[in-house]
Amino acid sequence: MEQQTPAPRRILLIHTRYRLPGGEDAVFEAERTMLEQRGHQVTVYERSNGEASGLLGKLLLPFRAIFSFKAMREVRALIRRDHIQLVHVHNTLLVTSPSVFLACRKEGVPVVQTLHNFRLFCPNGVLLRQGKVCEDCPHHSLFCAVRHACYRGSRAESLVCAAVYAVHRLLGTYRQVFLITPTAFDRDKLLEFNALHPVFDPARLYVKANPVSVTLPAGAPYPFAARKHQIVYAGRLEELKGLRTVLEAWKLLARDPAAPRLILVGSGPLEVWAREQALPNVEFRGTLAPKDLHALMAESMAGVAASLCYESFALVPSEAHLLGTPVLASALGNVGASVTEGVDGLTFAPGDAADLARAVRALPQALAGMDPEVICRTALEKTGAGSGEACRRLTAIYGEICAGTAGD
Repeated sequence: MEQQTPAPRRILLIHTRYRLPGGEDAVFEAERTMLEQRGHQVTVYERSNGEASGLLGKLLLPFRAIFSFKAMREVRALIRRDHIQLVHVHNTLLVTSPSVFLACRKEGVPVVQTLHNFRLFCPNGVLLRQGKVCEDCPHHSLFCAVRHACYRGSRAESLVCAAVYAVHRLLGTYRQVFLITPTAFDRDKLLEFNALHPVFDPARLYVKANPVSVTLPAGAPYPFAARKHQIVYAGRLEELKGLRTVLEAWKLLARDPAAPRLILVGSGPLEVWAREQALPNVEFRGTLAPKDLHALMAESMAGVAASLCYESFALVPSEAHLLGTPVLASALGNVGASVTEGVDGLTFAPGDAADLARAVRALPQALAGMDPEVICRTALEKTGAGSGEACRRLTAIYGEICAGTAGD
């Protein structure tokens, strides 16, 4: 009988933080904590794009983003010092660079990267341009992003980002890297794009949901009859999250006495505009601690996720479902795929305020056919939240990778 290769115990995690914190940072921290709590020896190599300050740093950044000798040297030293068995990369853009993959190859250590976005094929990472899904770069060239200034609205920065992935596509850097993507939707998209412009080995692509955990209030999930007549929007107050669609829908619902209250949680570039709308049935809560957000979701009749892009992982719907709360979701990408119509939510056409208003009006009747206990239980099975299942899924991938590379 063939013995299963045990999961490696000494792990090096590599991550680059953007200037503004985001979901990638949260996943990195969650997996780090998860591994440490279950007895793994975790070494961390962490950088921040804030390091690229001053005139010299900014002038050198385009070159270092493509290949950082400093990062390669430091990662090789950590691998040797701590006798690392496997390296798990999250983000390398910009200051770390894909040079860390060469460091792993030179040290003979397997490496896996979690793809938090579509940046291997799209420099802005989200396949979105001017509020609509765009697949020009995956279907044609990475440099379409330069023409449209897709990365941070800058042609110069878009050129740097496109150059990073174009150079490493030519070098075949990612052909030796194992990859993890958080959803089946992401996997299918990546395979579709990879068939057009080969970047990675499809046999090395895994699917594993990002770790999701919620603080379940006492007695939750609550029956719908006991919940407040309100719907929660949680996330950045920005264009790509569909905030305009949500507020336009509540404008349409303004004269409907049966319409639920909308609670907005978060901050972002559209906050001033959103407050200027002065809608009577909309309440701003600002940024909430996770525990308080989960309590709010648990007592609400639904959440709303109106994203205009594919998203790499539908975190808010996952959290809502773990609390037994249905979701009104735009029928697009991972957000749309996270909802089973009439079972754990309703869908509406992305960017269509009238269709969202229709879904809001249909929600009370739809709730009669939904069961918060079933929503919660199904979400637990899907995400692996709790009971160490998420860690078991991750370390099983680690073990399989080490087994597959043992003879390399």
